[in-house]
Amino acid sequence: MRAEFFLQNTKFKKFFFLTILFFVKSFDLQAQTLDSSFYNWKIYEIIDEDSDFKKCYIVNYPIKSDTNDTSRKKPYIMITRFQRDRIEEISVFGGFDFKINSHIFFLIDSNQFRLKTKSDYAWAKTRAEDIRIIETMLFSSVIKIRSDSAIGTYAIDEYSLKGIAKAFKRMREICR
Repeated sequence: MRAEFFLQNTKFKKFFFLTILFFVKSFDLQAQTLDSSFYNWKIYEIIDEDSDFKKCYIVNYPIKSDTNDTSRKKPYIMITRFQRDRIEEISVFGGFDFKINSHIFFLIDSNQFRLKTKSDYAWAKTRAEDIRIIETMLFSSVIKIRSDSAIGTYAIDEYSLKGIAKAFKRMREICR
C-alpha cells in the first residue's frame, strides 16, 4: 500500500527525480573518447567539463607476458598528456599490487630505468625522468618490464613500440 502511494504521488516522483539528477550532476562524469589507433597504441581524450581542458593518453598492452600470478589483471603502459600544463607522464599498470616499497625494471631496448611503485601503478620519479623515458621510447622498438607483486609473484611483460611516434604525435595534436 505504501509503495503504491509513493509511486503514484507526483510530488514524490519529482523529488526523487531531482534528487537523482542532483547526485548525477554532482559527480564529475568525464567520458573518454577513443580518437584513433596506430598498431597496438590507442589514443584517448577526456574533456573536463568544468575547466574545458583535456587530458589525453595513449595506451598499449603487452605482446608477451610471463607470470606466475594466475589472478593478475591485464597490464598496460600509458603516456598521459595534461593539456593545461602541457606535460606528459609515463605510467605502468601492473595488473597486480606491486611489492611494497619496490621498483619495476623498465628496459627500453638496452636502456634501463627504474620506476617507483604504489599499489598497482608505477611512475617515473621526476618530470625529467618522464621526458628521458618518453624520448627513449619514441626511438626504440621494444620495452620489457620486470615486476614483483605484493604476494611474491612476478611478471615480465614485453611491449611493442611500433606506432608510438605516430600515436604520440596525434595525442599532442588533440591535446595542445
